Amino acid sequence: MLNERDALDAVRRHVAERGQAPKMDLPATAEVTWHSLLEGKIVRSIETRTEGERIHRGRIDLSGRPQYDRLQHYRLAPPKDPAVAKTLELVQRGSVTEQSCACGNGKVACPRCQGRGDLLCEESATCTDCRGIDSCLRCDGTGHRSRKTPQDQRQATGERLTCKKCGALEAACPTCRGRGRVTCATCQGKGIRQCPDCERAGTVPHDRCAGTGHTVTWVEGIISRQPQTEEIRWPESKLPYMARQHARENGNWRKTSLTDNDSIPDNLEPEFKALLRPRLKPHEGEVARQASLRYLPLARVAVPQHRHRIYYVFPGHTALQVLTLPSQQRTWQIAGVVLGALAVLYVLSQLIG
Repeated sequence: MLNERDALDAVRRHVAERGQAPKMDLPATAEVTWHSLLEGKIVRSIETRTEGERIHRGRIDLSGRPQYDRLQHYRLAPPKDPAVAKTLELVQRGSVTEQSCACGNGKVACPRCQGRGDLLCEESATCTDCRGIDSCLRCDGTGHRSRKTPQDQRQATGERLTCKKCGALEAACPTCRGRGRVTCATCQGKGIRQCPDCERAGTVPHDRCAGTGHTVTWVEGIISRQPQTEEIRWPESKLPYMARQHARENGNWRKTSLTDNDSIPDNLEPEFKALLRPRLKPHEGEVARQASLRYLPLARVAVPQHRHRIYYVFPGHTALQVLTLPSQQRTWQIAGVVLGALAVLYVLSQLIG
């Protein structure tokens, strides 16, 4: 288990190996803070129970469904794998009612045609070409020639045919032939048309029974178990990305896998236990849990003699690993130098330009 003395000794060796071993009064002047890492995920199976009345249009066999008296008292074994979703449909005992529909045979009179099978229809419609306005240049669709048509008006209106009403030559609209109206294409001038809803049958399927003449009602209980995954990444901040990434790739992580029936192992580090306890508390509706986690102790060491550096120490696979990163003050200094250099380049480019 990594402790403060081990971390300081590792930093001292790391500095000495690079030939940079100044007089370092460790541990008196060193500042050690802990940023232990916890990563992994917790998968929970969350159960909800709902109940409501159901209706099935037609016949249905419910004998294969589990039955219950009170849904909240129905016992269901915990899932073996919390990551697998499951939905169970149950029937309340004694709630099934099968009955013939009031319609008798699944049919009711068509509401659109009132059971007649057909609808009234206009025998004719206004001509779409002349709109009934200039159906005939001589009789205006009345059959009585009431005006003479100048040659220029006849040419302006385009092709004209003999009027069926007054017989005038080259005076009638070619579509309605002077009538102003055309025969209805739907009813062919008969005045009635087929009802589109029932297709002349006069009846349509009854909505309640969907045309089957039979319904089944019952009280349905549904037990739903859905996986809920929580990603663990602690601490979420206050640790440089490079330090976390280096520890993730090179650290000797302590791993553990726990279910909802497992207790936190006694041989885990106290800090690991302290990190786990609040995260393993049961959630509302939780019926099973699987936690796959790993833990790595990490020490941040600041040495006054190296005020521009921060040392991060953590257990590696063969020995303690030490990562050196610039301090925040040093990072700002480097950023200032870079910005200054960019500013000089900009001024020079403006002068040259």
